[in-house]
Amino acid sequence: MFKKVLFPTDFSKPAMNELHCITSIPGIREIILLYVIRHYAIPMGRETVETLESSAAEVYLHEAKKYITTLNPDIRVSLEETTSRDLTDAILETAEKHKVDIVVIHGYIKSIMAGLLRGCVPEKVLCRVSKTNIMIMPNTLVESLTGKNFEKFCPMIFSRILCPVNFSERSVKTTDIAGSMKGVGEIILLHAAQKGKEGQDHKESVTTAEKQIKKLCKQIVGQGIKTRTMVVTGKPEHEIPRIAEEEDVSLIWMGGAAKGCLHDFFFGSTVHEVLLKSKRPVIVIRSHQ
Repeated sequence: MFKKVLFPTDFSKPAMNELHCITSIPGIREIILLYVIRHYAIPMGRETVETLESSAAEVYLHEAKKYITTLNPDIRVSLEETTSRDLTDAILETAEKHKVDIVVIHGYIKSIMAGLLRGCVPEKVLCRVSKTNIMIMPNTLVESLTGKNFEKFCPMIFSRILCPVNFSERSVKTTDIAGSMKGVGEIILLHAAQKGKEGQDHKESVTTAEKQIKKLCKQIVGQGIKTRTMVVTGKPEHEIPRIAEEEDVSLIWMGGAAKGCLHDFFFGSTVHEVLLKSKRPVIVIRSHQ
């Protein structure tokens, strides 16, 4: 599914560690390395500064290309360099231009307000209405990608997937996609049942959820994948990262809302909160084609 990957890079050590990880993910055939040169809003010397940065970027990009070739010679590598005032626009435009399957970004995800005020790139990419799938790797994880950690979160990243479900059409389709992936070892279906208002029968809602999730489990098992279910009580944004740690999953697999940043700001977003708290890689599925 993720044959063509767009990887925006700043050539930092964490970025290079993650690049090493990406080359080990099963099924990868092409990596597009993207470096965005900031368009400086200064009247004097702007072209000189941008030219110097472009020259340095080209050297780094070619070194990164050679590095990938030594890691996996079967992966095709292309280089993309662009100048833009908005990093997010540059990333999404490049993703659309090359019709990539997924954009991989490293970095902590801030809250909605922090993303709006500080211009956090991963946050803004998620907020934009886009059909591009996104993978976020926390900095703390990227910095520790050696030994067993590397094996688990790179070549074996699909070994144990946590799929949160709320039984909406979108979450069911997202789970079906996970079940169709090659190389998946185990899928854990998780539903977090929130306590209802006073007078509502919480036990009944849990029982209903258990029946629904078992039905969904049978569909995944029918695809030949080991699957188990969990129904817990609590807010999804708290329970998903907690269960991910307890079950020692290699990846959290979620469906992204398609209503954009303003909807998330006013109504809240489980995806953004999970990304804020998670110490595990998170893939946000934005399309169901």
